[in-house]
Amino acid sequence: MRQRFIPFVVFGLILVLLAEWNVNTRKLAPLNSLSDFWLEFCVGNAGDSLSSPAVTIVRINDSYEPLTLGEENPAAAEGKLSRLDYATILGFIGKLNPKSVAFLPTPTFDESLVLNQTDIVPLKDAAMQLPRLTVAANVSNDGDQAKDAKPLTYPAITVEGDPAAILSFTRTVRRPDPQILANADPAFKSIESARDLISEKSIRIPLVARYKEQIVPSLVLKAVAHHAGVATEEIVLDLTGSPKIRIGEFREVPILDDGTFVLPQRSGIQRGMKSFSKTEEGGRKERHHFTSLTVEELAYTGGQDDEVAKRILANFQGKFDSISGNLVVVGFDRSADRRIETVKGEALSETLMLSRAIATIQSGRFIEWWPSWVRWASILLIAGIAAVLFSMPRSRFVLLWAISALTFFGLSVVAFRVSLTWTPPFFAFALFGLMLLIGILIPAGKKKEA
Repeated sequence: MRQRFIPFVVFGLILVLLAEWNVNTRKLAPLNSLSDFWLEFCVGNAGDSLSSPAVTIVRINDSYEPLTLGEENPAAAEGKLSRLDYATILGFIGKLNPKSVAFLPTPTFDESLVLNQTDIVPLKDAAMQLPRLTVAANVSNDGDQAKDAKPLTYPAITVEGDPAAILSFTRTVRRPDPQILANADPAFKSIESARDLISEKSIRIPLVARYKEQIVPSLVLKAVAHHAGVATEEIVLDLTGSPKIRIGEFREVPILDDGTFVLPQRSGIQRGMKSFSKTEEGGRKERHHFTSLTVEELAYTGGQDDEVAKRILANFQGKFDSISGNLVVVGFDRSADRRIETVKGEALSETLMLSRAIATIQSGRFIEWWPSWVRWASILLIAGIAAVLFSMPRSRFVLLWAISALTFFGLSVVAFRVSLTWTPPFFAFALFGLMLLIGILIPAGKKKEA
């Protein structure tokens, strides 16, 4: 057994260290692809508790050039967009028949500029062509409550239990433009006085907050409910046991005592999520579950006789089609906006962070990794299996190795289904593969005669 087990320990340790290094750096694409495959395999075998998200992000990025009317000073000084800019963006979206729209910017406008004149209402006209929007407001618990001279009306949700620990706000710091409010419901996007929600280890997003005597939903929660067809009064904050939010019959969302949602950062939610189905003609149709378009891509049409333009347009058609079924999130995603760093080393804008939260809640992917001690315990378990199997002859070894491997990975899938936790599988695949290789190539030692 020793001539098998010693090389297993030596080479196994190297493989485990390689796996741990890639967990922290994600430098090896094949290992990352294996992890993605394994996660989606687990998701596919998790039953009805998980589904696909439905989010299309319309990104206002660095390449967007604000509109001008030939003025010496552009209407969007220092990167600020005009009412006509936002109206144009919403007009592009409106042509694609969106199911629902969440509007994240909270702009202020220089009324002296032509494109912001209030005697014309381009933003209102564009908003009225859309389904009723969910629009963002920034709120705070700092400052004098009396300064909130024109308070917004935030719809309240149902509460079960004591909401004393829920984060609160007293005033609206930045409010939606009156033109867009003509066809929109406001919801708070962030609580500016809550400054400890994002850290190196976790990202917490308030889903509810206390305002006056009521509990009101955040933009993330309101947008998810609206897209699912759930009225605000059907959203229930349940504090009678483990804190959670029930979005009608659609979804239960686990939260902390203060009403924040811990964004899972290893749940596999990432832009580019899509699936394929067959059309009646035998072709293949793509369905985008979590995707994005820049404003330039959204506006792109090309000429009818331009073959190059037609091919380019065809590449975006699936994303265009997603707008009619997905929740459309409009927001800034410029380089300067990407100030939120995840544990995986990603740099997110507020738009991407909130969009990911929406997609996570929609799909029920409240998924995290195994705790470190569980992963190391599983490594020791595999080593123990190897120690037992290495004492057996090849014929018996191979049969019991196959049973052990299938049992281990089967239990991993069951654990995921029960707890929605997983771990990158390379270490397990590598150790079981190494075990098989050594068990076949190196014969078992002969037992000493008494």
